[in-house]
Amino acid sequence: MKQIALILFFIPFMALAQVQTLRGVIVDKETKFPLENVSVSVYSGTEIINGGYSDESGRYRFDELSIGRYQLVFDLLGYNSVILSNIMVNSGRETILDIEMEENGMKTDEVVIKASKSGDPINEMAIGSSRSFTVDETDRYAGSRGDPSRMASNFAGVQGADDSRNDIVIRGNSPGGLLWRLEGIDIPNPNHFAIPGTAGGPVSILNNKILANSDFYTGAFPSEFGNSTAGAFDLRLRNGNNEQYESSFQFGFMGTEASVEGPLSKSAKSSFLAAYRYSTLAMFGSFGIDVGTSATPYYQDLSFKFNFPLKNNAIFSLWGIGGTSKVAILISDQEKPERNIYGENDRDQYFSSDVGQIGANYSKSLNENTYFKASLGASTQKVDAFHQLVFRHVQADSTFLVDSLVNLLGYKFQQNQYSANFSLIHKIGSRTTLKAGMINNIYGLTFVDSIRQMDTAQSSYYQFYPRWNSSGYLAYLGQLYAQVKYRLTDKLTFNGGIHSQYTTLGNSFSPVEPRMSLRYDLNPKHNFAFSYGLHSQIQSPYLYFYFLRGDKGNTSPHNLDMKVSRSHHWVGTYNFQVGKATNLKTEVYYQYLFNIPVTTYSSSFSLLNAGRGFSRFFPDSLVNNGTGHNYGVEFSLEKFFTKNYYFMVNTSLFQSKYRGSDLVLRNTDFNGNYIVNALFTKQFDFKNKKYALNVGGKITASGGGWYSPVDTALSNYQRELVDVDAEKNTLRFKPYFRTDFRTSFHINAKNVTHILAIDLINVFDTQNILKLTYAPNPITGNNIRYDYQIGRLPIFYYRLDFHIKNKK
Repeated sequence: MKQIALILFFIPFMALAQVQTLRGVIVDKETKFPLENVSVSVYSGTEIINGGYSDESGRYRFDELSIGRYQLVFDLLGYNSVILSNIMVNSGRETILDIEMEENGMKTDEVVIKASKSGDPINEMAIGSSRSFTVDETDRYAGSRGDPSRMASNFAGVQGADDSRNDIVIRGNSPGGLLWRLEGIDIPNPNHFAIPGTAGGPVSILNNKILANSDFYTGAFPSEFGNSTAGAFDLRLRNGNNEQYESSFQFGFMGTEASVEGPLSKSAKSSFLAAYRYSTLAMFGSFGIDVGTSATPYYQDLSFKFNFPLKNNAIFSLWGIGGTSKVAILISDQEKPERNIYGENDRDQYFSSDVGQIGANYSKSLNENTYFKASLGASTQKVDAFHQLVFRHVQADSTFLVDSLVNLLGYKFQQNQYSANFSLIHKIGSRTTLKAGMINNIYGLTFVDSIRQMDTAQSSYYQFYPRWNSSGYLAYLGQLYAQVKYRLTDKLTFNGGIHSQYTTLGNSFSPVEPRMSLRYDLNPKHNFAFSYGLHSQIQSPYLYFYFLRGDKGNTSPHNLDMKVSRSHHWVGTYNFQVGKATNLKTEVYYQYLFNIPVTTYSSSFSLLNAGRGFSRFFPDSLVNNGTGHNYGVEFSLEKFFTKNYYFMVNTSLFQSKYRGSDLVLRNTDFNGNYIVNALFTKQFDFKNKKYALNVGGKITASGGGWYSPVDTALSNYQRELVDVDAEKNTLRFKPYFRTDFRTSFHINAKNVTHILAIDLINVFDTQNILKLTYAPNPITGNNIRYDYQIGRLPIFYYRLDFHIKNKK
């Protein structure tokens, strides 16, 4: 608090007249070829304060702009105008905006005012169920915590599955159906404490300070995206500043971090960017602040990118992300029961995870109509865990005394991936664009796990037996795609393509997966679109190699023949531009899932309910006979950040059902039925915009989660929660409700920007039930308990952005 008081004390002395540079490069959206003579206008309110044109390399530049927010308009004959609002220029770092402009396809001697706007997808082949997001949004939304996944949970049709994690449920699908792609390469789960088979975790490894504007898809995505049945994150890393050195330091709840960027060679325009973070949650635990667990999580991560422009419109880049994390959840140290939403109540657990991805990209605009890109990558994801059962009794003073610790289980899962991807874009005239490519992934798989057989009834334990014992197994996943974008008229655009996928896991081949979309622009304010896609996804690799009852002598995997899951997506979209900065979007969708793994005998089990939380699945023999369906309607009213305020209100009404091998139609675990989000942000400027106060909030309401009656006797025998299978998901928790609040204060001093921000998660400390869990309690004798979502939680950070001013 002394540091915060010191900052506030010096505020009156920090405000001096400040200016900064705004610059960037303008290229063709499809071929990435530099665009010359683009008219660039800078507006402050309704007044043009500056203007200019791009040079032969597509570069534009405005020096000594006063700090504040601006609107930029980019115009070029034969291209759709680009209008960007809410562009923040501050004193701490240059504002660099690289712009992609789309050819309008019509022959005309006038500039066509058909503007790209905030939220439009970056991908030229995307039409429905997609939107772009900016780095600013990951910080702007209350409760987002600078995390792309938590930010995306604010969009229509998307919800978080667990407050303690960033898993996201897209239109009732399993979180495991999400594809992560970074710089054109499919990557493993980019989260700390990642559990095999999931796509989320408690803390993201992705540092939002190095992300560029990216795309998020919720259905019927273009043919270049495969191995996903739910949605896709297509993330990009920004380039470092290639003219001057800039740095950032941040101290806060989610970690202490620093980033640095600058030129490697000013003449060659090459640059570097790196960011490092280390966990500081241990400090908060010592202050007694509830962070959802009595254990202290340790984590650190590193991200970097080196960018080298080459001759003749070619670029080479080298990039990487990586993180390591560990936690020890020890109940043997407890004298009395403690709240712990991460662990189990009968054992000590030691867990560690490591993930890393490196990549190299080469891209080249071969000419004004052709663009080529090649990407190579390698990644690893490793998880180690060790559990000890804790036997203890209650003393006369109601405290615990440990009797013994018994080794229960241990496992090591590691998945290496080697990638080689190639793509080519070619424009045929101004109306037609072709895109084709191939994606190659080779996996090196190691899954080792053993557990001790327990006999609770006799209070005895026996020898270990293996559940996984596969080491060095190689698998291949190959994908081919081709797609075309054709502008039939100035109002009608067609996108069509096919995707093909083969994997040695289960020897599964999907020869033709059609994708198509059609958009009709009725007028500048109204457009309609229809999208369809057939998609497939391999199962989480570890599920193929599980042993069936290893204690009975089986020593080989029994699910190696599992095929891919498949899904049809149909989406209808209507967009209405209510005002210059306000848009109303409505989407209706239907999704049919089939080839879903279910048990060979009659049961409610389905892998549609997998993919979230901190538990692995231990499947019996599975066969691809299951089905499911999701359908719903979404409404989203969004006012983009102009005139110093922003809001978004959306509502999703949906159903998510499935059939297991017993053929009973049931609610999936993710069938919330409805989601309502309301967000707002308001900025107040002071003293010629040298100071800024931002306040914002978020309200989320959704249907309660489904659960099943518990077989108490069998749960006590197996020492884990066992449901009554015939009554799967027939009971429901009360509805979910949460309110978040965020405020931040910005100070623009000479060459420096200070930001002090506070997020208050779950302002009203609403008790939302997460799940039932098995948690032996020798004091009460009740071994089944409710686990609750995170209560009221304050999150703060202080950030310092600064640059070293070049000498003139």
